This record gives sequence, C-alpha cells and structure tokens, in this order.
Amino acid sequence: MTLSQPRHDFKPKISFLGKNELAIGILALIVYVSCLLNDFHTDDWIVLSILRDGFSFSDFLSMENSGRFRPLTNILLYLRYLAFGDNPSLYYLLNIILHAAVSISLYKMLVKIEMPEKAALLSAIFFTIYFQHYEGVIWLYGTIRLFAALFYIYGLWHLHDYINAGSRRSLVYFVIISFLGLFIVEDFVIAPIAFTVFAVLFSDRKNLSVNVTPVILSGIIGLSVYFVSRSLLIARPGIVEDYYYPGFHIFRVLFDYLSWFVIPSPAHPYFAKLSSSLGPLFYLWKGINIASTILFVPFSVWIYLKSPKQIRFFILLAFITLLPIVPLNYKVTSRNIYLPSLGFTVVGGYLFYRFIWNQGRRSIKFILSVLLMLYFAVNITAIDITTREYRTTQNLVRGIINDMKNSGLDFEKTDLVLLDHLPGRTIVGPAMIYRLNYHGSVIASNDPIRGPIDIKQAAESLYKEDVPFCLFDYRDGEMVEAKQEYIETVNKEY
Repeated sequence: MTLSQPRHDFKPKISFLGKNELAIGILALIVYVSCLLNDFHTDDWIVLSILRDGFSFSDFLSMENSGRFRPLTNILLYLRYLAFGDNPSLYYLLNIILHAAVSISLYKMLVKIEMPEKAALLSAIFFTIYFQHYEGVIWLYGTIRLFAALFYIYGLWHLHDYINAGSRRSLVYFVIISFLGLFIVEDFVIAPIAFTVFAVLFSDRKNLSVNVTPVILSGIIGLSVYFVSRSLLIARPGIVEDYYYPGFHIFRVLFDYLSWFVIPSPAHPYFAKLSSSLGPLFYLWKGINIASTILFVPFSVWIYLKSPKQIRFFILLAFITLLPIVPLNYKVTSRNIYLPSLGFTVVGGYLFYRFIWNQGRRSIKFILSVLLMLYFAVNITAIDITTREYRTTQNLVRGIINDMKNSGLDFEKTDLVLLDHLPGRTIVGPAMIYRLNYHGSVIASNDPIRGPIDIKQAAESLYKEDVPFCLFDYRDGEMVEAKQEYIETVNKEY
C-alpha cells in the first residue's frame, strides 16, 4: 500500500502565472527583501575585480578558480556586471527574482507530473523559505546554483513531455538544456543520472527502452564533450583532483550534509555563537540533530517503498545531487545544498500534505499544522538572522577597508599584509583586491581554512627573514597600522 497515488483522471491545470505562482513569488520577496540592504561578500569582490579589469578567455572558462569550468555561467555573470556595475542591491534583487523563478517553476513542474496541487504548492513554499538556500541568494556568486536548478527543472519538464507524448521537439529541447547545464556548474555532471532515473520511473514498461535510450545517449555525448573541452581548454584540467578525491572524508562530508538537511547542527557557522550560550540545551539540540541524521536514510528508504513514482524520484534526486559534492574534502557549505534540496523539500512538502490534508482527526491536523507553521517561522527567522549577520560583517569590512585606505600606504606596491584580531568571520582580503587594487597575499588571524594564526609570531618570523610586509591590528573599532609594535621585541633582541 502506497502513501498516495495520483488519480488516473487527473489533468493538471498549468497557468502562466496564477494565484499560487504569484503567492510563491511574493513569499520569496518577503523572505529575502532585507538582503537588498547588504553589500558584496567575500569572493564576490574577486569576481567583481576580474570583470572590472576586462573579461578574458581564461575568465570565460573558469573565472577566479582554475579548477572550475563554468563558461556559460561566467558569460551570464559578465552580462550582469555590464548591467549592474557595482550596485549590490540590483544583484540581490536579481537573485531573489531567480530564486522565486526556481520556486515557481518547481511548483508548475510538480503539477505537470501529476502531484496533488496542494502537495505541489506546499513543496514549493517549503523550497522558497528553506533556510539552507541563504547562500544561494545572499551570496552573489551563489547565482550559479539558481541557474543550475532552472536547468534541472526545465530539463525534467521537457523530458516528461517527451516520455508522455513522444514529442521529438520536447526531446530536442531536453537535449539542449541538459547539455548546456553541464557548463553552468560542476555539480551538473551528475544530472544525466538523474534524468535517466526519471525516464525509467515515468516510462511504461513497453516503451522503456525507447524512452530511456535517447536520454542515456545524450548524457554520454554531453559528458564526453564536456570532459574533452575541459581537458583541452583548462591549463590544469586535473586540478580538481586537489579538492575531489576518494577517502574516508566522504563519509564525514555525507553525514555533515545530511545533518544540515532537517535540523542544522548547533556547530553550523551561523548558529555557533547562539548555541554556545545555551548550556544544557546545546546537548539537547546536538542530540536531536544526530538522531535525525541517523534516521534520515532508513526513513527515506521507508518513504521510497511506500510512495508513488513522483516522490520516489525526488527521494533519489536528493541523494543523486549529493554525489558530486561529498568527495570534496573541504568545509561543508550551504551553497552545495541548493540542488539536493529540490528533492528534500518536495518530499517534505508531500509528507506534510499527506499527514495534514488527508488527516481525519481535526486535533491531529491542527497540531501538525501548527508544527509546520512553526518550522516555516524558524526557517524564515534563521534567514533573517543570517542576512543581518552577513550585513554586520560586510559593514565591518567596509569600515576596515576605509581605515586601511586612510593609512596612506600604497597597496599596489605591497606584496604581503598581516591582519590581526579581525572580529568573527570577517574576511578582508577579497575586498582589498577591488577597493584597494591590492594583489598580494593576506595572512589573517581568523583564517577560515588554516585556523587561528598567531600574527605576532608570524610578524617576528618575517622580520627576521627580512621579508617586507605591512601589518594592521583591529582595536577599538578601528584598523590601525601596527607593524612597529609587533616587531618591537625583535628590535630589542638585535
């Protein structure tokens, strides 16, 4: 017995922009409108510097990281820069519009594949306000996942039309979309698997080989063109192996991503400060987080066995889209969850639909509805807190850059800068490139990758080796030049 099956006489009504679509779009704007007040963030400054200095062929291929191959995305980023310059509000507005477009497209696609309309709407709302999307919207380079999600959805849209109507035009559209998606972001290389699974689940037995064969062939040809192009055009095509490789870290990364799906860990970067002050509640939060993560896989299997093909596909999609990111031995980031959450939020929305709208007892329906509203409220609040946290950090960076500019140092002739006592997650180096025309190295005390660094010890070592550097210290709300103070003890030794 399944959880639910679509009616055989069900005929979806898909309007261009009906009341449900409008409601989803307005909700996306409400949830993220406060980010219009934000400034640029971390790597955005590097991308802006590249675009300002003139778009080159290498930028067209990889932008700021030679391990990437995103030519189509980078063209779109350049067009965006030509239109918006360095006005951050316009960039964020575009991201909000794109996120709303993804949410609306997801709703329309779910209705198209014959999910109950209320379940489709609830899933789309779930996706719209899901907290882990914050990096895709309020980090400007997160646009790449928004583009990739649209390519996924409309690839499935036309694939569904081909499977159901045998339309050659739909097949052509699908092939074009699935091929171009490979040049949006590396995560898309796993899309041919997702499309093949969709074709298998949605095809009749008698038409299975007819429907699935073109999908497999288009995926093989697309991936072949992608990898050959990457090998021929990228100076170090194997640089990706510096980041992605097999090892035990895969299990750790997978567990961490799954632990962020339902209830983010209290160690999450934007909750760590809050959770550290909760006392015993910290361990309760941690316990719930671990328990939900451990139960996630067996619960997903149970749901898969009990659900119709629509939900089976989205359960598999959540895990398929995790495949290209778990070999990445790097910090776990929310930007990588945007595509997997296409699966997770649809399944979550469907389950709430089944247990609320199809619930016979009013008391249980009321309790579940309250819990759902509470969950949504927590997600919206978390997005607002994170947006403000970003803004606080961005304002700090702006002030620090102004202090450094007022120091009178010529940063275009400086090769090494040390920064001490930077507050929180403040990262100044990328902003220095754009605002100060600085292209040297930065050693910061709060380096997010190498961990806390003793700047005094680093300064003394560099001074003894006669390496020229500048040093700034953040104190009393200002960034001050402090090289002489830091090397004072070394001077005394000499």
